[in-house]
Amino acid sequence: MKIIKILIILISLIFTNKSVVYAQDCSALDKLSKEYAECNANLLKKKTKTLKNKASDKIEEGKKKFNKLKLKDKLLKFKNSKSHKDFVEN
Repeated sequence: MKIIKILIILISLIFTNKSVVYAQDCSALDKLSKEYAECNANLLKKKTKTLKNKASDKIEEGKKKFNKLKLKDKLLKFKNSKSHKDFVEN
């Protein structure tokens, strides 16, 4: 008797939780349900983390490239010159 109760409980737990856990595309869930909103929120969090990492990597690469150019020195020299004649003469 105990074995049957345990089996029923295990089977019910296994089948009810899989639909929420494995629904990564969120299309299997009802659009007005709480689970659908949670699923979309989790997917959005994952996507924003990856996009943030990609963007920060590209920004760092751009900074490195800009620091290697001579243009940076010229821009600083132009900015710091009192009259822009000084910049043109040098």
